[in-house]
Order: sequence, then C-alpha cells, then structure tokens
Amino acid sequence: MAEKRKGREPSRKSNSLRWFSFARGGRIPAFVLLMAALFLQISDPQFLSSFRDRIFDVYQQSQPREAQYPRPVVVIDIDEKSLLNLGQWPWPRSYLAKLVENATKAGAAVIGFDMLFAESDRLSPTEMSQNIPDLSPILQRQLSTLTSFDNIFARAIKDSRVVLGISVSPASVGANNLGLGRIPSFALLGHDPKPFLRNYPALIGNIDTLDIAASGRGMISLDQDFDGIVRRIPLANRIGGQIIPSLALDMLRVATGRNVIIQTNENGVVGFKVAGTLVPTDTKGRIWLKYAPYDPSLYVSALDVINGDIGEEVLGGKLVLVGTSATGLKDLRASPLTSNLPGVEMHLQLLENIWTQTYMFRPEFIAIFEWAGTLLTGLALIILVPLAGARTTLGLLVFISVTATSSSIYFFISNSILVDVSYTLFISILVYITMVYANYRGTEQERTRIRTAFAHYLSPELVKRLSASPDSLVLGGEEREMTFMFCDVREFTVISEGYKHNPQGLTHLINRFLTPMTGEILDHNGTIDKYMGDSIMAFWNAPLENPHHPKDSADAALRMIVRLAALNAELEKEAELDSREFKALRVGIGLNTGVCIVGNLGSEQRFDYSVLGDPVNLASRLEGQTKEYGFSIILGESTASSIPNYAMIELDLIAVKGKQEAVKIFGLLGDEDHAKSPQFIEAKEAIETFLGLYFSKDWGAALDKLSIIENLNPRLEKFVTLYRDRISSFKETPPPLDWDGVYRALSK
Repeated sequence: MAEKRKGREPSRKSNSLRWFSFARGGRIPAFVLLMAALFLQISDPQFLSSFRDRIFDVYQQSQPREAQYPRPVVVIDIDEKSLLNLGQWPWPRSYLAKLVENATKAGAAVIGFDMLFAESDRLSPTEMSQNIPDLSPILQRQLSTLTSFDNIFARAIKDSRVVLGISVSPASVGANNLGLGRIPSFALLGHDPKPFLRNYPALIGNIDTLDIAASGRGMISLDQDFDGIVRRIPLANRIGGQIIPSLALDMLRVATGRNVIIQTNENGVVGFKVAGTLVPTDTKGRIWLKYAPYDPSLYVSALDVINGDIGEEVLGGKLVLVGTSATGLKDLRASPLTSNLPGVEMHLQLLENIWTQTYMFRPEFIAIFEWAGTLLTGLALIILVPLAGARTTLGLLVFISVTATSSSIYFFISNSILVDVSYTLFISILVYITMVYANYRGTEQERTRIRTAFAHYLSPELVKRLSASPDSLVLGGEEREMTFMFCDVREFTVISEGYKHNPQGLTHLINRFLTPMTGEILDHNGTIDKYMGDSIMAFWNAPLENPHHPKDSADAALRMIVRLAALNAELEKEAELDSREFKALRVGIGLNTGVCIVGNLGSEQRFDYSVLGDPVNLASRLEGQTKEYGFSIILGESTASSIPNYAMIELDLIAVKGKQEAVKIFGLLGDEDHAKSPQFIEAKEAIETFLGLYFSKDWGAALDKLSIIENLNPRLEKFVTLYRDRISSFKETPPPLDWDGVYRALSK
C-alpha cells in the first residue's frame, strides 16, 4: 500500500505541474472571456443584433441589388405636383376612382393601395349634407340623393383587381377590425405557423363599402429596426387565429390567382409558396429585403394618371402600387442605402425581391456556425499563443480574419446569404490581446523580480537595461561626446562636526541637499552616475542621445545654485528657531565636454554603466578649482564654446594637477538674459582687459585693473586676491622669458 501511495504522489504532482503549465500565458482569463462571449452570442441582445445589421448594411451598400429590366412594379405617386393641382389630401374618393379606372384601362395587372380608408369620405355629397351647418332642407335633400364618392370608388375597385391596405395595431383602442373576416385563408404545409408569427390584438381596416369590393387586402405596416431602418418585412402576422398577409404577398396572390401556401417545420416558418415558388423567410415569417438603388423613374404622378396621360406602355402588365412621396404626408422611411424614402418604396422593393427571386436570406443554422466559429477560433488562440508565440499566432489570426471575411462576402455576392463574422473576429482579437497582455504582464513581473533582486548590487541604470534586454549584459562600451558634471559641498568636514552627536541629522541634511540637486539634473535630461557622500557625478548624452547636452548641463548647474539658495534659507530659519549656529551650504560645480567611452565597465564578475576618459577627470579637477577662483561653476573650454551666449567670464589658462596640457577655464554666472545685463558686461570687459595685461607681464597696470574689478562686484574678491598673490610672487621671482601664461595647479 505504501508503495502505491508513493506511486500516486508523483503522478498527482505531475498533473498539477501540467495544469499549472497549461494555465500560464493568460489562458484562464482568455478562456473566461471566451465563455462569456459565447453566452452573449447565444442570448443575442439588441446591441449585438443592431451591430450585425450594420455590417449587413455595409454589404448592401457595397453590392446593392441589380434591378432586372423590365421592372415589374410601378408606383402611382401622390406627389407635390398632384397636391398642388388637385388640392390637399385627402382627396375626394371620386379622384381615386378615376385613378383606378385609368390604371385598369392602361393594363395594370393588380393595384395595391399603401394607405387606409378607415372612415367614410367626408367630401362625399351625403357626408357634406350632414356636416355643413345651416344648410337649407332643399339643398340637403338634393345632396343626399347624389351618389356617394365611396360608392363610386367601390365600383371602380370592383371592376378592377385592387388590394387595399390594412394595418395591424399594437393596441385595441382605436382599432376597428373591419374586413377581418374577409381575409382569405392560407394553405398550410407542415406544422401550424401561428405560434411563430407575431400576434397583434387588433386590426385597422377599410370601410365595408370599399372592403367588400376589393379583390384582396394586405398589411402596409412596416417593422423598423432599433435605428429606424427597414431591413426585414413580415410576409404575414396574425390577429388571434387569423393570419394576415402583407400587401405585397396578397397582390401576388391576386395577380397569379393562386392561394399562398405557408411552409413550416418544428423550428418555425420556412417560407411562403407563391404560384409554386418558395419565398424563404426567417422562422418568424420575415423576409430580408435586398435593396436596389432608388429609381425615381418608377414613380408616375397621380395627377397624370387621373388626367389619363399615362398609357399602357407604362402600366401595362405591371404590379401597381399607389403611395405618396409628398413631404407633408410624412410617409417616409429609411433603408440601408438611402434615408427619407417614400414608404411605398419598401413595398416596391419587396415585390421585386419576390418576383425576381433576388431576396436575401439568413438561415437559422447560420447562427450555429457563427457560434462554432467563435468557439473554435478562440480555443485555437488560447492553445497556440503561449506555445507558438504572439508573432506566429498573429499571422494565424490575420489568416483567419481574411478567410472568414472573404467567405462572408462571397456568400453574400454569390448566393445573397447573410453570414456575420464580425463578432467572431472581434472576440478573437480580444482573446489574442488578453493573452498577449497576460504574457506581457508576466514578462514585466519577471523584470520587476530582476530589479528587486539586483537593485542592491548593480546601478539602477544597469538594472533597467538588464531587465529590458538581458543580451546587453556584456562588457564593453562606445565612444560618444558627452558633458560631465562634478558637484561637491564646500567645507563639508566643518559642517559634519556640528552633527557629530547627531548622525541621523547629518544623513537628513545630505538627503535634503541631494534631492533638489538630483531633481534639477534629471529635469534637464541628465543621468546620475553615482553619489560619493556629499558629491554627485552626472553626465549628459547617454544612455539617450541629446544634441543639446552642453546647454542642458549649464542650465542644470545654474538651477542647482538657485535651489541651494532656497535650501540655505530654510536651514537658516530652522537654525534660528533651534537657537544654534547656522553654517550655509556652498557647492563647487565643474562642467566639461569631450569624447569618452560610455557603457558597461568593470570586471566579468561585477560591472556598472559608467564613463571612462580624460574629459571626465578634467571635469572633476575643474570642480576642485571653484574654491580657488571663488566661482561656484567652472566650465572647460569645450563646454563654454558650445554656449557662447551665456554669462561666462574667462578665468585662466591652467594645467590642472596630473595634466601637462593647458586649457582655458571659464566661470559661469548666468544664462543669455544675464549676459545682457550692464553690470555683467562691465565686469567681463574689465577682466578681459586685466588678463591681457597679466599675460603680457604688465604687472603694475594689471594690479591697478584688479583694484577696479574688486570694486565692481564683491563676488570677484577671491578672484582678485588669487591674482594679486600670483603677481606678487612673479614680482619677486619673475617667470622665464618664454613663459606661456599657463598656471600649473598644485592641488586638485
């Protein structure tokens, strides 16, 4: 038994490891997302079906139905021209009787009215005799003996083949249910279709006088989608147990003289057979309209028909619809191709779709294939992304997208079948992004662990590079022109003595000093190389290139002096409150520009991202000379030449300790604005004159000039003292005849 247990434990551990390995790479969140998406696709909420409809609209817009000629349908249009000549709507129905008579004479196969006649004609003589007040009894009797316009219209309807429009009503209030019992029955093939058809409580029909005379009656109600576009029209609805055909369907029944058969299976309506031809619908008996572009040539003015100006060449053998395009009658609808179409246009398009068998359809099983496509594509990505990588699976995703989209377009163009792949592609992209993001987060977490593990041993810059690119973990560097800064606190030993019993206070002071100094360096695109107690070493133009590195370094140095003054003001107030002696912090900053080596420098066991070269050493020596010349910032000649418009004063020609080559050094006092101040210009000119006298060994004139310089600016006191002592020394021990003016520094 013990051996069996031992055998099971590794197996369980192995299964756990396998599960953990499979779950990595974002598979779990991607799988949860996929399951939620599949459930949403099954439930098919309004926003999802609306988006799908918009995709199908794009298909129709790019490939509308090509009309077949001759066109089978004509519209007699109650247009603006007709209203202008015959008066406002509603017209006397004697006008409509004339319209039916003339259209019938011109050979119309069937006439369908896209309008309701739910009330008697108020303009009829019999109606007028009762509605006009104060009418004389004699005139009232004469009017009542005249023929009713409704009867005139009914005779014209009876002598023709006319289908009147009726409307299903979502409420019983206001409905009249006229003509409900005269609607012809459908032949049924298969299951009972009534449970699948939309049920309405009532009907708005036409007055009995007209309805009895009509050859048929059909719905003129149009189902608008959420966005107001008519995409699907039901070929039939029901009121209780009575099935109500659409206007187009009953016009075709009358035109062919054959009953319509409803074919149904256990899932719903399959379609409607008209004259032996099946018109496929969705399970609710709705047909997807495939629109042809709006053609105004199919519309003839009702005025011209009533006047007898339209002949057999226009109406002969045609399915004729009577509707309106007049703006004031407000029978306007929108299609995927055009907004503000006459409502009768939808019935025209439906008739042409059925007559020419060019409708669109979307079988119910298509939704199952779309769902399966979402499932299979999502699972393929979930399995393959962690194994094959993001780039390879991106190619797979692109291939699937192109194949699915082109297949959907092919089915639409060749067979008018509507297949939606947009949801599948959208979910596939989401799954892909989820997994790529999960992998990216995992990589970032690995990098964070690297930073945490090595931050105590390597410089932050090297840790950053190591985590971003482990391949860079090799020795070596590159040549680059850079600017270097050394910043050091003056007389720090004396300041430290004041904190010998408070080491934490000294640490706090150093932190308060280093924080603003570092901030200015970083704000001016500098890189901190290292801290050395109270000193800072920084450089510009690495690791990122910066063409303005001399200027940025000078701006940073000037701002550091300003920030130091603010810090000293704070420290002085604190010292006053604590009743202790205040010792101001003073710094020396050396800047120099030159070509050096920058990169990973050190040994194979330990290295750092740093710089190496003579320009670095010179910057350090220049920082040391600030205490000799009394200037807080001293620049090397190469740095000074890069910012010629700044407020700089030439200080000396010096060979710093450890170097034989002499360089000019400059004291930096301010930026371009400061360089334009009269005080600076006067001091600069005076010092330039002095240096000319000094290098020409005119000691007397040089000393006189120093006295003038001393009175110009107290900040130049140390500079004046330095040169006075040097000239005094030269007076006692004159320099050699070949003296080049170079001062060789004895201290760092």
